Amino acid sequence: MAKMKNILLIGFVCLLMFSCKTKKEIIFAESKFITDSIYSIYLKEYRKHNVYLPKDFSLNKNYPIIFATDGGTSITDKKTELDSLINKKIIKPIILIASFSNNKIADSTSTTLGNGKKVYLNYRNFEYVDRKPIREEDSLIVDRFNNHKSYFMNELITKIEKTYNQKGKKQNRYFYGVSNGAGFGISLLNSNPELIGTYFCFSTFGGDVQTNVWNKKTIYPNLFLRYGSEEPFFLKEEAEHLNSKYAESNSIIDAKQFKGGHSNKYWKNEFIEIICMVMKIK
Repeated sequence: MAKMKNILLIGFVCLLMFSCKTKKEIIFAESKFITDSIYSIYLKEYRKHNVYLPKDFSLNKNYPIIFATDGGTSITDKKTELDSLINKKIIKPIILIASFSNNKIADSTSTTLGNGKKVYLNYRNFEYVDRKPIREEDSLIVDRFNNHKSYFMNELITKIEKTYNQKGKKQNRYFYGVSNGAGFGISLLNSNPELIGTYFCFSTFGGDVQTNVWNKKTIYPNLFLRYGSEEPFFLKEEAEHLNSKYAESNSIIDAKQFKGGHSNKYWKNEFIEIICMVMKIK
């Protein structure tokens, strides 16, 4: 009888261990799209971010992670598209993190249009683009760009990789941004080429493309650059400039024009096309 009890006890312990192991490996049976937040020491405020986790996500597996700007908008709400592509085994399972910007009006700043109308800029405009404000009344936004960049690099990426037990290697990190968000991406790949392996930048506004220093001895991250046929001509000029600088350093760039204007309708198609190429199951 005692022998039988010992056998049952051993069986129960093994079952418990297997159950715990299973719960650790498989967190979600279906994909999740959730909102979380981080208190940023650099920005001195809480910052939200969206998290997409694929079906059967496991803490014991390593995934490609796309870090994106403009969280909380249709630009980065990719759950439906990613679910479809992953379930059909067109692309490998991936994680997508979309950082929210601060859309509060920066009251001390304004820009005047040709008709004399004032357009008040918000903090997002100074987080994604290095506008270099110098007026004394702009003290709250003078360091906004650099502080946001420090948050993105040292707090967001670090927190996500720790939370989801990812290895944190350059080749597993991707960036996605459009418009000013893409401009932030261009600035980031130029100043910190060691951080992220591949960038998707669409309709790039900002980024100091032609004024940044491009080192011929630096291998810059892979760049998929897209701009529209109905967008300002200077986007094509900047694409040509980036092509030449990437060629000088033997870095990899794929710059193309899509038919259309400054709209998520076109960016959505470009995003799907590129991740199907980059994330395809081999």
